Amino acid sequence: MKWKYAAIASIALGLAACATHPDKPAGRDVRIVQPDPAEQAAEDAQVQRVVEGVRMIQQGRIQAAIDGPFDEVAGYYEKKYRGHTDTIFSARGMPDALLYSTVAAKDKHIISSRVIGPAWAMAYWGRGYAYNEMARYDDAIVELDKALALAPFDTQYNIEIGFAYQRKRTWEESLKHYEVAERFARLTADDKNVADMTCKALRGEGYDLVELHRYPEARAAYRKCLVLIPGEPRSLGELKYIDRVAGPEATP
Repeated sequence: MKWKYAAIASIALGLAACATHPDKPAGRDVRIVQPDPAEQAAEDAQVQRVVEGVRMIQQGRIQAAIDGPFDEVAGYYEKKYRGHTDTIFSARGMPDALLYSTVAAKDKHIISSRVIGPAWAMAYWGRGYAYNEMARYDDAIVELDKALALAPFDTQYNIEIGFAYQRKRTWEESLKHYEVAERFARLTADDKNVADMTCKALRGEGYDLVELHRYPEARAAYRKCLVLIPGEPRSLGELKYIDRVAGPEATP
């Protein structure tokens, strides 16, 4: 099932502030899978394979990362869940697991769902990241859409696909994903990375808004980043650029 991000955002935004265990509607099955030790070890091993693939990209072995770790992990889960009737979500931790289970409980089109660990979506993200590094943006979008089908509000995945659309100069689509990335950073990013990931999303928004000539909104995005990370150099540079192309901001 490919999620329609705008269609579900209104549901999810109301839940983001306080994700709690959902009330299960009659006849519906919403489960967060708690793996046994053997399953957890297998999941951890798959996560480590994705991490290995990322290291390979950083070493310049991009195609090898796609053909090796990312394909292996994606294939493992595709085989495991082939023919499965549940809608599957792939969560990083309990906050986004609760978010996805709550959204599933409220979606009348989902009869049964389960929330598993992060490795499956990470593998698709890894392939998308690799294709972005190769400037194969259409291929990146295909893979990142798969990641977002499993984890629609994940900040990292939305940033990555926002970048791909940005490189294709598809500003509105890019902006939509960066906005989702910003809104859900505190639920889907590691605690130590929330400010950094939120700032990346805001810079992506700002760039798109400049290209759309929506300069006041772009300034606001960069300033929000500077609140999170004072003195952040890219935001400061972009604000100076906006002053050059749009003129200094009018003072009251």
